[in-house]
Amino acid sequence: MSIKLNYSFFSETSPVAPYREIQLHNPLFAMLAAVRDEGSIGKAASALNLSYRYLWGFLKKQEAVFGQSLLAGRQGQSARLSDFGERLFWAEKKMRARFLPEAESLAAKLDLELSLAVEPDLTLLLAFASHDLLFPALRDCLKRESRVLLDVSYVGSARALEKLNEGACLLAGIHLPLGDERLCRRGSVIHLGLGPQLRLGDTKLIRFATREQGLIIPSGNPLGLSGLPDVERTGVVFVNRPAGSGTRLLLDELLFLAGISSNRIVGYATEEATHLSVAASIAAGNANCGFGLRAAAECFGLDFLPVTSEQYFLVCCKAALETEAMQAVLKILLSDHFRQLADSIPGYGTQGSGEIVSLRATLPWYK
Repeated sequence: MSIKLNYSFFSETSPVAPYREIQLHNPLFAMLAAVRDEGSIGKAASALNLSYRYLWGFLKKQEAVFGQSLLAGRQGQSARLSDFGERLFWAEKKMRARFLPEAESLAAKLDLELSLAVEPDLTLLLAFASHDLLFPALRDCLKRESRVLLDVSYVGSARALEKLNEGACLLAGIHLPLGDERLCRRGSVIHLGLGPQLRLGDTKLIRFATREQGLIIPSGNPLGLSGLPDVERTGVVFVNRPAGSGTRLLLDELLFLAGISSNRIVGYATEEATHLSVAASIAAGNANCGFGLRAAAECFGLDFLPVTSEQYFLVCCKAALETEAMQAVLKILLSDHFRQLADSIPGYGTQGSGEIVSLRATLPWYK
């Protein structure tokens, strides 16, 4: 078995989705999903607008490729995925969620180069940012409404600020849990990790969106978890974000404040690259608890226990505010269209979006 990827073009005249799945498609997994949802080949075929014969034949050809049965049950009867079919289905789900930032970046860079080939006078805006589900919408709005191409590379918040200070980009993206000043107090993990990179008098913070972070758990909360202290309970298997990510810094500070040692959390060293891949890992049964965005939990039909809110900021240097590209960004953030897109994402809000705020007045470690 081998894999070959391809890509296609589509019109941008339709409304921009605030966040969407990776644009990697294989018909097999749409078929497996339909069988899981519908419980029979016939109903799955109808849901996909395919003939029964075509769907059955396609699945049988794929079974020959893998050398294992994808379905349990007989032709003409109710159907469900076999154990192998379930494992394959969730392996693909996790892959798509895990590589969302890389896939977004690859698609965006292809789009960027091809767009510049068609229209060489487009303005290029380089950015490094902690991954966020709203960035694709910002990129699409900028291109469509302001002829600005946002070229974003996803890294941790600390690394994004380093790149900004090195002059490698005009814009950085970071998130701070300003809803609870204990988390950003002087000497906190977040202060020590991000504070030295923010420069009074030169660094400017622009409100992008608020996000809700908390525990992502299986639907129905089978373990009866009620909050963060329960992560060290017997039976909890955790899945984490990578060390150095903004969410990991936040979680480490929350655990410290709660007097919880990470050494007592089963699975704490298990890492997934994105909020969505944390949720996918839990949905697949590889873990039963993680920490991340409400939007990621709802994307996979999981339950969510809110812990804290945070502000996602766009960061630039003072001189960059007057550039054509940054003025275009501010215009988008202040638009009703962008705010409606952001507000449609579970756990997101846009209060103050587009507002330029002072470091000294905003960050708790200066107060």
